[in-house]
Amino acid sequence: MSLLNKVFSKKVDPQEEKQWLITEPRLYTIKDSEEAYYRFLYPKNTEKNLTVPQKLVADMVKASLQKQENRNKAVPRLPSVIPRLLRSLRDPNSSARDYVEIINKDPVMSAAVLKLANSVYFNPIGARIDEIEKAVVKLGIEGIRSVLSAAVMQPIVQRESAYFSHTGQKMWNHSLSCAVACELIADYRKVDKFKVYVMGLVHDIGKITVFSELCKQFKLNEEEVKPGYNAFTPVMKVMAPAVSYWVAKDWELPKEICKAIAEQVNLQAGNKLSPFGHVLYQANMIAECHVTLHHKNESLAETILRDLELPEDLYDKLDMLQREY
Repeated sequence: MSLLNKVFSKKVDPQEEKQWLITEPRLYTIKDSEEAYYRFLYPKNTEKNLTVPQKLVADMVKASLQKQENRNKAVPRLPSVIPRLLRSLRDPNSSARDYVEIINKDPVMSAAVLKLANSVYFNPIGARIDEIEKAVVKLGIEGIRSVLSAAVMQPIVQRESAYFSHTGQKMWNHSLSCAVACELIADYRKVDKFKVYVMGLVHDIGKITVFSELCKQFKLNEEEVKPGYNAFTPVMKVMAPAVSYWVAKDWELPKEICKAIAEQVNLQAGNKLSPFGHVLYQANMIAECHVTLHHKNESLAETILRDLELPEDLYDKLDMLQREY
């Protein structure tokens, strides 16, 4: 039995919850979307064959990340504010003042919260927000939870690369877009919005971890040949989904999130997913299509939205994330 089969072979009890059938867009498959996204991450001129040292590094990283003690070194601890925010969903006494106190303790976090709060998506009214108290009042409890979650997750996701300085930024933008898409689809489906938002933020932690570890090991081995698409993508495709699931479990995230991330392995039309798993499948595909297709082949991108029966303004909402007042 393969590594991934061992990790993800547990069957879902059909009585446990409603299940959603995977349907692919007619003209664009799950594999098409995944491949286009990986091509987006790495420049076209980085497709050289792997050197022998690079192959050895790839094999070493693949083996290393299967062990929890190595993952604990490779992945930062989950910021304590995330579990606190998730608990606050069940706390009717949670107040705006609680969030102001959390944010004001950390100047870096405060700056990140204000930057996100001034994006067109989170602040559609357009009045400039320059104080945390104003941000909490303007965005409300739900809005500030989302902005705060993104602010604390950004440094974990957007890590520096020894080779491609923009790749971390691309991965962060994708994670934020996926989180927002999860939230919008959840609202449409009447699923818990904040939990799926956090799920979208963390769903690609496996990709980010594998990428970071490969970069670190290539640098330690003083590679003369700059690694690119062929060096990173094969390992990321094989390992990233499993690592995302392992990290979600290591972080003790809610079981619905862990299960949904586990379900993203070997997605195929006709498979059945949990409600969270189906939201993540669709949100991830739309976030990928947003950066790879939306501005190049708008007609196909819009067809994908219709085929997946999603709100027609989804791409427009994701565009708003990247715009500030």
